[in-house]
Amino acid sequence: DTNMNILKSLFNWKHRYFRGKLWGVKKMIADLEFKRFKILEIREEIRQEYDNLKSKLFVLEAQINSQKEKPTMEKGEIARLDDQKVLLDRDIERLLGQMKSLDLEVIGSKPTEEYRDGVQGINAQIDSLQELKGMLKSYIRGL
Repeated sequence: DTNMNILKSLFNWKHRYFRGKLWGVKKMIADLEFKRFKILEIREEIRQEYDNLKSKLFVLEAQINSQKEKPTMEKGEIARLDDQKVLLDRDIERLLGQMKSLDLEVIGSKPTEEYRDGVQGINAQIDSLQELKGMLKSYIRGL
């Protein structure tokens, strides 16, 4: 059987051609897996920053609530704390948006009001290429 495959690849141009296609599909899958890995790595860094800001916000809100009940700071200092809270809320929303867009890139989305045609994520692309790889292997065996 191995000798037959060697002979096929030497003399059958279709066999060589589709073997090359199969190799290309495998490389595309590897490229997408690398891209997914890097995106998830970046998302994890953003998530850690998000968690850090959420804990800072929790502490800040507790401090603001205690100052409003029993003020020990000047009004200007309390207003500064409120300003810090607004900035933290804005940063947290920005990080949430970044994580959402990275998730969309990896996972994709079914058609929604926001994405009328849906979004094909990297995972779906890899699945499609895996199917194509199987079809190519089956076709090559038949040549």
